[in-house]
Amino acid sequence: MARAPVNPLRLYGVAAVESGQISSLAQGTSLIHYRALAAIVEPSSYSAVDLNDAEMTKYLAILEEAYSHVSVLPAPPGTVFQSPETLTRWLELHYFTLTEALSIIEGHAAARVSITTRGTTNADDAQRSFAALAAESLRALRSHADATVTLPRANGDEEEGVVARASFLVDSQRWQAFEDSVAKEAHRQSSLDFKVTGPWPPYDFVRMQFGG
Repeated sequence: MARAPVNPLRLYGVAAVESGQISSLAQGTSLIHYRALAAIVEPSSYSAVDLNDAEMTKYLAILEEAYSHVSVLPAPPGTVFQSPETLTRWLELHYFTLTEALSIIEGHAAARVSITTRGTTNADDAQRSFAALAAESLRALRSHADATVTLPRANGDEEEGVVARASFLVDSQRWQAFEDSVAKEAHRQSSLDFKVTGPWPPYDFVRMQFGG
């Protein structure tokens, strides 16, 4: 007996889209619908994806284009399903968890804040003092967001003087108020520089589970 053809799909994210409303949210992708959910996908080989700079740029561009239209839960980069059927079964199995997560992030965006020292210093005591000041500011900013994630240090942070990074889930209607709060902290903490980027899809607030 001939085996059914396998049509692997790369998953970029899951969006809140009713079946029949729209066929694509980003160029080069299509949607697999299940009730009020839609998986953002493109054809793929059923193998590990080489997550080089070009692939990561494409991943971010697709999610940000989709996010400009609807709420999106980003999938881990390089996620591939064996077939539309296995993806649909996964959507069915996790339907309530996914819809609940979408309801939490709806109308929100992620703001990433990095805090750096002004000038350079190698003194351990000074670095600890700057880190304490940065932590104080991050605590103050939490009151202006619905959720906060402390981000790990990145390569090059020490050379660039970065002492703290965090991501904040901010109500889109209050984005300007959040930026104003960051500016106030920057004015209050004169020894530190603050940089806020976004609005981003909620990359730092989604942890999809696969398998099992």
